Amino acid sequence: MKLIFFLKSFLLFDHSMPSNTRKLLKEEEIFGAMMANRFRLFAGIVFLIPAFANLSNTLSFLGLLTNFGALFVYFANAILHGRILKSSSIKWKMKYEYISIFIDNALISLTIWNWYLLEGHSNPNFVIKNPLLFYYLIPLSFTLIQFRISLVLNSLFYFLFYYYLFFLYSHLNHGATGVSWYEYVLGDQIIFADALVTKPILFSFVSFSVSYGIYRSYLLLIRIANVEAEKSSLARYFSPDLVEEITSQPNAIKVGRRQKVTVLFSDIRDFTHFSEEMDTSLLSDFLTEYRSRMTKAVFAYKGTLDKFIGDAVMATFGTPVPSLTFGIDSKNAVLSAKQMFIELSLFNQERAKRSEKEIKIGIGIHAGEVFAGNIGSEERMEYTVIGDTVNTASRIESACKTLGEQLLISADVWKEIGEPNDFVPTPEIKLAGKENAIKLYAWRP
Repeated sequence: MKLIFFLKSFLLFDHSMPSNTRKLLKEEEIFGAMMANRFRLFAGIVFLIPAFANLSNTLSFLGLLTNFGALFVYFANAILHGRILKSSSIKWKMKYEYISIFIDNALISLTIWNWYLLEGHSNPNFVIKNPLLFYYLIPLSFTLIQFRISLVLNSLFYFLFYYYLFFLYSHLNHGATGVSWYEYVLGDQIIFADALVTKPILFSFVSFSVSYGIYRSYLLLIRIANVEAEKSSLARYFSPDLVEEITSQPNAIKVGRRQKVTVLFSDIRDFTHFSEEMDTSLLSDFLTEYRSRMTKAVFAYKGTLDKFIGDAVMATFGTPVPSLTFGIDSKNAVLSAKQMFIELSLFNQERAKRSEKEIKIGIGIHAGEVFAGNIGSEERMEYTVIGDTVNTASRIESACKTLGEQLLISADVWKEIGEPNDFVPTPEIKLAGKENAIKLYAWRP
């Protein structure tokens, strides 16, 4: 069953790829076809050299016609193929590849047959001992440049068809057989069993090796594209350092788990009233600039941008993997909050130059256990954290309005960051949804 599945996926790989990837590969295949045709023209020039070198041995008119007639058709096909590739017809660009492969293999076969009629001396073994058989590798090499498995297998089919046609002709016309390798190599005889399988096995092995090489290259390209796409998507939420860590450990976000994190909430003061007075396009520009600055502050200290909720920002520190050193995640959260105020100050300076209103924000930070992981349906998954710690952090941010503070942290966070002197205790306050009043710490820069 595994072998059948592999062969099916191998042979139908082009059709199983994502549509965008298939589109890009089609473009590369057309470019590959142009390069292959240039190689075809170059190979034709190379073929001219032995054709002229053998003029002294090709005394008959039919011999000259065989060599130069085949080369004429070969060049004519290459030139026609080049014109088609420069046209706007995608359909013919893709289809003519098969015609070129057919013509290349047919010309080799006709050349072998004509030389048998001219120089074979009625020995039918001439058609399967002719060294021109190895010329079938040339159209096979063109298919590798074109990066299409179907063309590789197509070229192999033509070789097997013509070879066994020649072999059948030799057998039916009583070609001499024996067991002498000397006679097989230098004489008129063939070793029947070897002639039956050796060259077909050789060509088949090369063809399947080329096909598998293309297949593996496809897989590699798709993996690279998926990783880059994943990095691009993750870069919107995670800092560059975390993106590298996550892509090297993909299960870090795919598997949900309970863990300790530090959660930061920030919110613009009086944003509802502020936004009502602003034109929608200006509001969009404002939010884009504001969010960009806040995201920069989060990423500066290895934070994760969990989500934007209107003007609010939710960030986590210690996701997807908590720091091994106690208190580092909370320190990063507090440093990120302070960086937010620096970014906000710069933003307000720019706004002041345009005579625009000053922006003020409030930030709340709390640390504790949450559930972290991908949440949602298969159509839309979102990496986030949920739990009482998140709710508490949000309510601490809301308490900034009640207490008239710009940055509040919980007692747990204050202890984890070393009980610094630039944070002072506030009067105990009862947060919404909490039974007991708690002590918070306010930043005094």
